[in-house]
Amino acid sequence: MSTAITPEHAGVALARRVAEHLPHRDGHGWTVTAHTAWWTTRPAARLTQTGRTGAVIVALHTWRTELAFQVGDEGPYAPDVVSDRLSPKSIAREILRLVLPRLDDAALEHHHRPTDSAPLRQGHLSRIADALRAQGAGPTSGPGALRNSDALSWDKGSGVRYRATLVGMNPAVDLAMSGPVATVEAILPLFLDEASLDTRRTKGVTSALGRRLAAHLAPYTTVDRLDDGGLSIGTARGPFGYVAPPADPGAPVDDDSEVTVELHGVGVDHLTALAPLLTR
Repeated sequence: MSTAITPEHAGVALARRVAEHLPHRDGHGWTVTAHTAWWTTRPAARLTQTGRTGAVIVALHTWRTELAFQVGDEGPYAPDVVSDRLSPKSIAREILRLVLPRLDDAALEHHHRPTDSAPLRQGHLSRIADALRAQGAGPTSGPGALRNSDALSWDKGSGVRYRATLVGMNPAVDLAMSGPVATVEAILPLFLDEASLDTRRTKGVTSALGRRLAAHLAPYTTVDRLDDGGLSIGTARGPFGYVAPPADPGAPVDDDSEVTVELHGVGVDHLTALAPLLTR
C-alpha cells in the first residue's frame, strides 16, 4: 500500500535531494531532519554536517525556496536568501554561493575567533587541494601576497591559471584567474546568479575586451565600468570582483585574448564542489 507524502515529508524529501549536491567535508556528508522554522508555517528541513558548527534551514514554498543559516540555539527569524529556484541542484548552488560562507563566518564569531588564524586558513585550503587532486590536478600552496594570508595555485588544461587566497580569519576565498577570455567567460557564471532576462547595458566601456565581457556577463550580474578601464562585477548578495583592463585597450580581441579576473567572497565548499570543472 502506498503512503501519501505529507507537506512536512515533502520538505525533508526535497532537502535530502539538495544534500546530495553538497560536498562532503572531511568525509562527512549532510544529515537532514524535519524542522519548524520561526518565520513560516511551510514545511522545512534542517541540514547539518558532522564537524561543522551550525545548520542550514530550507523552507519549501509553492513558487520559491527560503534558505537560512543557524548558529547556536536561537533560530533565525527570517530567511537569509529567498530564491525562485525549486530544483535540488539549483537550491544547493545557492547554499554553496550565498549561505555556507556566511554560516562559517558566523560560526567563528560564535566560538570566538582564534588568535592564530594560520591553521584555519591552511585547513580550508587543504580541503580545496584534496578536491583538486582527486581530479588529477597538482595544486601548490604557500604564503599569500598579503600579510596573514595563504594561497593555493593550480593550472587548468585549457590554459587558465588559478590562485585561491585566504586572508586573516575570513573563511571566504579570494579567487584570481587568468587565461583565454573564451574559457574565463565560461567559468565566471559558475559563481554568479543564474542567467536572467532582466539585463542592462554597461555604457562607456571603450576596450573590445571590456565590451565583450560586459555583454557576456550582463545576464548574470551587475557590470559597471571603472575609471581604470576595468569592470566591477557582482553584488553584495554573492561573489563579486574585478576584471582587469587589457594591457592594450585598442587591441582586437579573439577567444585566446588574455584576461585576468579577481573574485571575492567565494565559499570553500563551493570551490570543492566545482573542482571537476576547474581542473579540465
